[in-house]
Amino acid sequence: MKPEAMQTDAGGALTGDPSAAGAGVPLISVRDLRVYFQTKRGRARAVDGVDLDIRDGETVGLVGETGSGKSVTARSLLRLVAMPPGVLAGGQVLYRPKERCHPCAGTQCGACGGSGRRPVVCSSCRGGGCELCEHTGRQTIDLLRAPESELRRVRGDRIAMIFQDPAKALNPGLTVRKQVSEVFLEHRSGDLLRAAGLGDGDEVGTLMRRAAHQRSNALEWVLMKVRPFSRRRARLDAAIDDAVMAALADTRIPNPRKIMSSYPHELSGGMAQRVMIAQALACDPDLLIADEPTTALDVTIQARILDLIRELQAEHGTAVLYISHDLSLVRRICDRVAVLYAGELAEVAPVDELFATPMHPYTRGLLAAIPTGHQERGRLTAIRGTVPELIDPPPACRFHTRCDAAVDLCASREPTLTEHGTGERPHRVACFAYEDAAALNVEVRDLPVLERTDT
Repeated sequence: MKPEAMQTDAGGALTGDPSAAGAGVPLISVRDLRVYFQTKRGRARAVDGVDLDIRDGETVGLVGETGSGKSVTARSLLRLVAMPPGVLAGGQVLYRPKERCHPCAGTQCGACGGSGRRPVVCSSCRGGGCELCEHTGRQTIDLLRAPESELRRVRGDRIAMIFQDPAKALNPGLTVRKQVSEVFLEHRSGDLLRAAGLGDGDEVGTLMRRAAHQRSNALEWVLMKVRPFSRRRARLDAAIDDAVMAALADTRIPNPRKIMSSYPHELSGGMAQRVMIAQALACDPDLLIADEPTTALDVTIQARILDLIRELQAEHGTAVLYISHDLSLVRRICDRVAVLYAGELAEVAPVDELFATPMHPYTRGLLAAIPTGHQERGRLTAIRGTVPELIDPPPACRFHTRCDAAVDLCASREPTLTEHGTGERPHRVACFAYEDAAALNVEVRDLPVLERTDT
């Protein structure tokens, strides 16, 4: 990005053509992410050198079999991995936030491209480009090293997450209203107070935020029942009700007022998942992490939830990191796919290209294992062998023991993720079959040979 093309307004946001301002600059850049787990036998390298970019409004699928490191990668973006036993061994997660567009106050205009949000300018260089923002002109935060206070402002607000099982993620002892309202009280308390006709520093807002965090003392509970506190609290309660119902209505929940007063056990699996989506999208995040959000649902409900996520993404312009082991779902919802194997990226490509011309042997095996309607009776295709031991693995291709094309080179050296092709989203693969022999200082005959595929 050229620094001279970037200017800012009085609010510190980038001005001009928003598409030009963000061109080529990812919303999230994961760099050499390494997350290990300490065990009695040594360190298990659950995530080992993952590099991945996620752009504004893009849906990236992260796929792989159970134990490949998908969920650990996703949780690491928000530092949700328990440490110990987890160990952050290295890497960066660079986040470039956006903020409400100042000219239109988030109601969508030409200055923000109709999204209601614009990139935040780097405070150090004012958009001119510096080392702190990697010469992008955009504010850049390393989420792995950010203070806990700053990370709390990002979690649930700018980056939100939908977990696998709503029955476990939702608190069974709290109503839907209580759980969704916590998001607004944590991140949008000022908006709620203004909607209730109260000032930003109103004591009622402070008391209710403390109550939401369960830090209230006995005196505060008494104050909330005394006039004029009780009157102002009633106005604030009404504003909270409106905000929660609007969030539920956005996820196409019928009769949101009734659902708002329900407990999680009173909801169906699909309805509980919609509540989680409403909670995640309540603050209009820049990135939504969906960790296998349809695993526990039947096929018809899965389709509805996926359609809902796509609709809401189009409305809000939210980027999505979609984690799944189901390639058919990934093909339906994603723009780009990253294939993870044994903690390492094997292949990254646009979704149509990956399904049409898979390059890595593991990706080919995954696609070949998908049953088709015209498939003849017989045995299902499977990848032979098992996932290798992740405790202090040797420097080698981690798939070589299961690969039919593996050669001695694959067992002695580790391939790197290299680009093949041109364009904004090139095809990347970690396999010696596509490497240059001279660059590796080996003979051509020492490289593995793969057959051409047209899936």
